[in-house]
Amino acid sequence: PKSYQVPVSVLPVISWTAEEAASYANIDYIHPNIKFAEDVSPPPVDKRDTNIVYLYKQDFIDGTYRIRETGTYILMEDIAFNFNPPSKATMNSPDFSPNSIDDDELYWFPTHAQDLNGDYPGLYSYAGSFSLGFFAGITVETDDVIINLNGYSMSMDPTFYLQQRYFTLIECGAKYFLPNQGPSNWQIAEEYYAAHLEIKGPGTLGLSSHHAIHGMRNEHLNIHDLDITNFEVAGIQCNGCNNVNIDSCTVGPQNTNIPVLGRYAHARAMLPRYKELNDDYGDKEITFYNRETTTISDLCQRIVDQMDMIYHNYINNIEYDEDDEEWIAAKKLFYNPSGWMDGGSSYGVVFNGDGAAVVGMGQRIKETSNIMMNNVEIYGIYNQVLEKIKVSINKVGASRLLLFDTIDWIAVTDSIEDGSTAQYIGDSYTDLIFAIKQNVDSWSYLNSLYLTESELQYVFEGNNADNNAFRGIWQGGSPAIN
Repeated sequence: PKSYQVPVSVLPVISWTAEEAASYANIDYIHPNIKFAEDVSPPPVDKRDTNIVYLYKQDFIDGTYRIRETGTYILMEDIAFNFNPPSKATMNSPDFSPNSIDDDELYWFPTHAQDLNGDYPGLYSYAGSFSLGFFAGITVETDDVIINLNGYSMSMDPTFYLQQRYFTLIECGAKYFLPNQGPSNWQIAEEYYAAHLEIKGPGTLGLSSHHAIHGMRNEHLNIHDLDITNFEVAGIQCNGCNNVNIDSCTVGPQNTNIPVLGRYAHARAMLPRYKELNDDYGDKEITFYNRETTTISDLCQRIVDQMDMIYHNYINNIEYDEDDEEWIAAKKLFYNPSGWMDGGSSYGVVFNGDGAAVVGMGQRIKETSNIMMNNVEIYGIYNQVLEKIKVSINKVGASRLLLFDTIDWIAVTDSIEDGSTAQYIGDSYTDLIFAIKQNVDSWSYLNSLYLTESELQYVFEGNNADNNAFRGIWQGGSPAIN
């Protein structure tokens, strides 16, 4: 190979700043000749008193309202977010499929054009701020902003609430997670955490599938005179935030009429991947152990049909025969009989250290300070967690799926009383995970997917005395699996 000698002075700069490299690259050593870009952005001009923007329903027709300019934003009517829904004619059609993957566009998601032009990037490349769909009603992507509810309300439309399961009414930044955390690849591009942000009432923040207000790394956040209700995870959450004041707010009750379990959120978020799988491999056959051969297209259509049943039951009050095997399977996978939050997180207000508040509870406490709360009432917080066992194979790491969820092995196994005879029966969601594993090798598509040979043997070859696959999944068993 050829080698060249050039003066250090002509070396190109790296587009990251040194601070960004330290934050995200996990680099132990940086050569002294490496030159980083300098932050030469001009200081922002505070326009809260001069840039007054009035917000109407028409401002929220096409998707998330992205605040990128300092100013005061005032609601002029109640807002019910419902981005990119099907037309009324489509919804009134007798064969309407709300979760269809047959058309070019997916209902309630960013369009291809919105993704490609940068308005809402990430859904179809599986990398970007909107890679799980419209995650917020409003994002605040600049400093020095006032959001004034002006006596009005913001909430999700009931259909959008069911179909977009990762959502906050107001996101105090440009992304839902830090770029290197969470269930998707958010990318570093357009990363921003607002400072000097005021969210004020009077007004109501209502129905939301996750949060009313969510923020990360925010400085000087002032929230006051609000009624916050009908959230699923938290009324207010801020991770790694400093100088926060919450005053004269009522937070609660949490929504106790949640129609679906967390698996519906996973399946909706997977729809773009199901569409690509169906388009590219739909005719390909697949055979699970002790089951008839089917096609990948049939697997995709089965989960779409089951999700549609849940939708029509909740939105249109359609009743299905209780003996219908697909309705039984759909309810087992998606239906929430209690109406309470089935995940492990329910809060009125939560302040966490820098990073997502999903692991190591109480351990992430750094980079958060000067939190003031006055005259805040929190009530009606509920949770009925459904525990699922997560397995680690030979201590090399936990088996995990594309959205950092896990396989519910007990639910997809015929019996666990005797590990030597247990066999995989599957469900529409888990079947597709293994179909993806067999056919897709794209890193961006697979995201965090990690499955082991024992799991693949169990699903496709069956559990027998030669491979002992079921015990292999559980590292030799447990008191309940022998």
